[in-house]
Amino acid sequence: MKPSGQVLTHQFQSIFWVRPEGKGTFMMSPSIKEATEQNILLGTREIVVDLEACTGMDSTFMGMLAGISNKLRKAGGGVLSIVSPGKKNQDSLEELGLSQLMEIDPAEGAWVGKLDEIRSELSPIGGKSTPGKEDHILECHVNLCDADSDNNDRFQAVLDVLRASGK
Repeated sequence: MKPSGQVLTHQFQSIFWVRPEGKGTFMMSPSIKEATEQNILLGTREIVVDLEACTGMDSTFMGMLAGISNKLRKAGGGVLSIVSPGKKNQDSLEELGLSQLMEIDPAEGAWVGKLDEIRSELSPIGGKSTPGKEDHILECHVNLCDADSDNNDRFQAVLDVLRASGK
């Protein structure tokens, strides 16, 4: 069994696969953001986040997912797919209105029927997860508010604190 709290990745055909293990938090989201942005710059237009081993997600992590989806769309119509989210994670994504930005458990994809093969090819992401910086956390929460206006009320206090600390 692999230790919790790590992120595994693999380039599978034209898809960049990301698998967070343990809770998806502000601690691991900067390394995922960096790796996915590098792949987008290299031409990847499909990113899959495999949440099978993700026990839950904090708001920064979900905001990072929203940001990845936006970057893919701006880079030429790319798509972020979420596979094996489980009920708790899927409910969290839907509650924050993120299901409109990403495909959750799509029925079609190059990986369908190949999950075991892909998961066996995964390796730890380069570098260690680092604590999130305030600007990263702020950006992620802005992403959530941009995704769904209902999130403004949910995260206004967080935004106010982070903006005040950035002065």
